[in-house]
Amino acid sequence: MHYLLGIDVGTSNTKAVLVDETGHIVASATHSHSTLTPAPGHQEQKAEDWWQGVCYTVRRSMEESQINPDQIAGISFSAQGCACQPVDAQGQPLGNALIWTDIRATAQQARIRQIFGEQLGHVTGNNIYDQPEPRMMWIREHEPERYARTHKFLTTLSYLVYRFTGNFVATTSDWGFHLSFDRKKRSWNDYFVRAIGLDAEKFPTLCESHALVGRVTKAAAQDTGLLEGTPVVAGAQDSVIVALAVGALDVGQSVVMRGTTELLCLSTAEGDYHPDLYTTCSVIPGLFVRYDMREVVASGGSYRWLAMMLFGAARESEFTQMNEWAAASPAGSHGLLYLPYLLISTNPDPEQQRAGCYFGLSTTTTRGDLCRAVMEGTAYALRETIVRLGGIGITVRELRLTGGPAESTLWNQITADVTGLPVMVPAVGGAAAAYGAALLAGMGCGMIPMDGNYAALRRTIQLRQRYEPQPAQRALYDRFYAEFCRLTTQTLGIAARLRQPEVG
Repeated sequence: MHYLLGIDVGTSNTKAVLVDETGHIVASATHSHSTLTPAPGHQEQKAEDWWQGVCYTVRRSMEESQINPDQIAGISFSAQGCACQPVDAQGQPLGNALIWTDIRATAQQARIRQIFGEQLGHVTGNNIYDQPEPRMMWIREHEPERYARTHKFLTTLSYLVYRFTGNFVATTSDWGFHLSFDRKKRSWNDYFVRAIGLDAEKFPTLCESHALVGRVTKAAAQDTGLLEGTPVVAGAQDSVIVALAVGALDVGQSVVMRGTTELLCLSTAEGDYHPDLYTTCSVIPGLFVRYDMREVVASGGSYRWLAMMLFGAARESEFTQMNEWAAASPAGSHGLLYLPYLLISTNPDPEQQRAGCYFGLSTTTTRGDLCRAVMEGTAYALRETIVRLGGIGITVRELRLTGGPAESTLWNQITADVTGLPVMVPAVGGAAAAYGAALLAGMGCGMIPMDGNYAALRRTIQLRQRYEPQPAQRALYDRFYAEFCRLTTQTLGIAARLRQPEVG
């Protein structure tokens, strides 16, 4: 029996899974890592923390399964997108990584908009959201010595590939979001890079996500317990690889990735610029993955924040207790609304930025109301996204839900009730990104054939549960959704104005 190893380094956790030849997970492990906030708006992580999480989860998975290293046919990766990790010529990190939630480079974003004006999206293929190029510019301007010493700028995924193989590689699905990537040519956009004053030679070599990019080095083998020479497949950004994990292999299929943030992903045959969509290359050749990025919705991030407020910890036991409390609260959470906007805003206009908020608090509000309101608030935000997509001609007919919060049956049912759409949860549950990485490893090393219709993949991927909307809840949730939309509109810009003295 041979196995595939998938590793996912997300915003908060690292997860590793071992998958057998039939597609079943035989072992998994998780390890958390922290985010540093050295100054207001600055969000950083240590690349070495990523690596220590990888080493722990890989060794723990192998110990749990009693699998020998020579039984692993290939490995691949999923990772948070748009981190900016400068490294020197020896691959040593030059300071911390500036991750996607870091907002220090607002001046650089504004300068890019000024340079290109209304042509920005047509030049880059995407509007500015959380891409790393403005942060690269910030380093060049504020830390010129660090910029000069930078041999390559790596994302989290590119750093993982380097640590395992010694090769500097960028995949089209991970870097396809970036402003410096030309999706039509599947190469660097030299015109854009020169215009903003960056150096394309500081970018890694591009390849497709299913490409075999090297083999496990002696040093990586010693750190992880893997066999030196094990094939390494390039990997993909986490939200892209989830579409593979849940079987969204055809045009028009959608996935809701419910992790720290919530993303609605759509598989399409069209990858041209659209002002309302965020687009990258799929791991499936010929397809693209598109997102509505009007707002960054903190779904799991909100629940984790609430756990920290209630317990001072955010472990499985705390989430289990919160789910029990939420189940005791009725639909509508006794009149409590929650706006799930705790993280960055993609809107450059402070007066149009949303912020997190509980509305309707009273002395009778319970812990269950607080917990259920988070679930309902993220579902209202998802419904708003679905309505917005309908306005540009994209119809969402079903939701394939993944991520840690997808383990909550109550949250899943609330999502179906609020959106009015069937919700399907894959068998892999919260391990979807790591599982997708394992499948990608199989595609790259030849264990899973990439036939014309991906028949082998379709046989492997299974759905665990389906949730149908409950008509009895429709009227109440329609009313609460309308109030949610009204509240988000009437509170626009308030938080930005309150924070202005601190940011300035």
